Amino acid sequence: MGGRGPADDVAARSHRALRAIRRELDRNPIVTSARGFPPDAHATVEADIDADRVEGAVGDATLTVRWYDGELSGRPEFSVHYSDDAGADFGWHHEPNPHVEGWGHYQERPDASAAYDYEPYSFATLVPSQVVWEVAARLRERLAERG
Repeated sequence: MGGRGPADDVAARSHRALRAIRRELDRNPIVTSARGFPPDAHATVEADIDADRVEGAVGDATLTVRWYDGELSGRPEFSVHYSDDAGADFGWHHEPNPHVEGWGHYQERPDASAAYDYEPYSFATLVPSQVVWEVAARLRERLAERG
């Protein structure tokens, strides 16, 4: 059966992953604060990005992380999505999507009224705490390109 527990442990595993993600975001120099929602059993983690430390970030910039540990596939489903006051809306996802082959992809909305553009993306790892650092590095690159 491997190292995974029964399906009813999925919520607990997902919550543990999101707690680890929140801790890593709190350690990341581009983040001013991170919090989990709901506080007692995280389904989402939201981090405030310090626009003064990241070229291209504007105003109230946030990174929203969702992580579902997965039941049958053994693969986590997650998204790390950025938005800011200038209307930026993009992120890295690991989940089935009919717009791309495979699970990993980057998606970006060119403007508020447009549909997302998609491109495949391969994550270097699926370890929650490491995904955060990988995406933070890619976030800096994307924002610098946009700025």
